[in-house]
Amino acid sequence: MAKTIRKRDKWYFLTLGAKWDRAVVPIYEAAARGKCVPLLKTLLTSFCKNDCKYCAFRAERKVLRTTWEPKKLAEITIHLWKQGKIRGLFLSSSISKDPDFIMEKQLEVVEHLRNMGYNGYIHLRIMPGANRSYIKQAVRLADRVGVNLEAPNKETFGEICPDKGGFKEAILKRLYWIIDEVKSVRKESKDFRFGFAKAGIDTQMIVGATEDDDFQFIRATEWLYRKLGLRRVYYSGFEPIPQTPLEKRKPCPPWREYRLYQASFLIRDYGFKAEHFKQIVNDKGFLPNFDPKLVFAQLHPELFPIDLNTATFNEILRVPHIGPINARKIINYRKMKPIRFISDLERALGPLLARRILPYVQVRDKRLSDFKTYINQKIL
Repeated sequence: MAKTIRKRDKWYFLTLGAKWDRAVVPIYEAAARGKCVPLLKTLLTSFCKNDCKYCAFRAERKVLRTTWEPKKLAEITIHLWKQGKIRGLFLSSSISKDPDFIMEKQLEVVEHLRNMGYNGYIHLRIMPGANRSYIKQAVRLADRVGVNLEAPNKETFGEICPDKGGFKEAILKRLYWIIDEVKSVRKESKDFRFGFAKAGIDTQMIVGATEDDDFQFIRATEWLYRKLGLRRVYYSGFEPIPQTPLEKRKPCPPWREYRLYQASFLIRDYGFKAEHFKQIVNDKGFLPNFDPKLVFAQLHPELFPIDLNTATFNEILRVPHIGPINARKIINYRKMKPIRFISDLERALGPLLARRILPYVQVRDKRLSDFKTYINQKIL
């Protein structure tokens, strides 16, 4: 019997088992396409031999540590999955021994699950420095795989992760191996409903642990999406942990993490390049606490208003408040009928959204002063 015992933000915990055999299971409500997807998100072990400066489980810190027995974690996962309590498993780990030992134990969990008939979602973190044979196996069994970059460049990585191995050798080399293995199984994956990294490759970077500015993260993000083809880049806002070298550093403001995600999606889904953000960031390279797409539009009034009947897909995506789904709605609507009046725009997008984008598009019954007035209301 599962019972919710505590909830905070996107996390809550379930207690499973009887009086003498209890397990507290962490559940994370991940956001996916506008929906909340509950995942069992956990570390295989919190014992660690490394001393990353920001981490609660660094070797020198006194903290309660636990380790999952692979078969038990698999059994709990499939039990919660069959009950509908979770949709998948997100498994990572600290490194208690060598990376291959941890990878072997992680894969043991995943193999148990697949052998028990589990065909749900599995997100698996690759350990820095792991052997390629384990990476190959992980790609075949998991739906999404990745290795954490932790930092936007090798200098910062070396500063905050001094004993995790070199940035190029332990991290980037493994990332390239993951990419190669995913490409090699692409044809084979068509015959399977799960596994084979069908949900793509991802990574994570810590924001605010050092003096790195937002533009450095943006450049790294563009490289990860455009050059390496990653599906998702995650940002983890730094929070100071007692008994760590960075315990006196200020936490990363939540809005900074949020604005980086907005910039990330503009690069991944909207055709923006890192160069577009040079005018948006301040002199120190940081994003303002405003929607970067809206800031870009107000910095470039010469690009608006646009004619929705002749604009390309990417030009429509530049309009504030318009995403890929609504851009396609506009294109599909104009195939049937030109968008000439506000009423046409409302039929295509609904009245609320139509009014929001009115300053940026051409329609015959809109006053010219509307756009000029709106643009003159600077947000910076």
